[in-house]
Amino acid sequence: RALPALLRLGLRCGCGEAAALRAMGFSEEQARRLRELQPSLGPPSRQEAATQLLLLGLSAEAALELLERSPALLRLPAERLRERAGELRRLGLDGGRAAAGAGSGVGETPRR
Repeated sequence: RALPALLRLGLRCGCGEAAALRAMGFSEEQARRLRELQPSLGPPSRQEAATQLLLLGLSAEAALELLERSPALLRLPAERLRERAGELRRLGLDGGRAAAGAGSGVGETPRR
């Protein structure tokens, strides 16, 4: 619950995206790499995605690697990200590791 508060604080104080990401636990290099993902999206999209992944128990490095492999996650609406994070928690995600046999594809964008 502290991460969303840090996210809001970073945006409200005008500290900038880099400072907000650093407050969330990303190193300077990790924050730079994250800011380079989907540059057309605003900072709130990147920060919301990172927040949800960190709340799932992923490390900053694991969250960044997942977003680099699946940048489409950054385009999901914040509410949908929260729903998917909730689905992963219900499936037993603990510290970034899904329980054995947990369904795959929960974090993927739907196919049409």
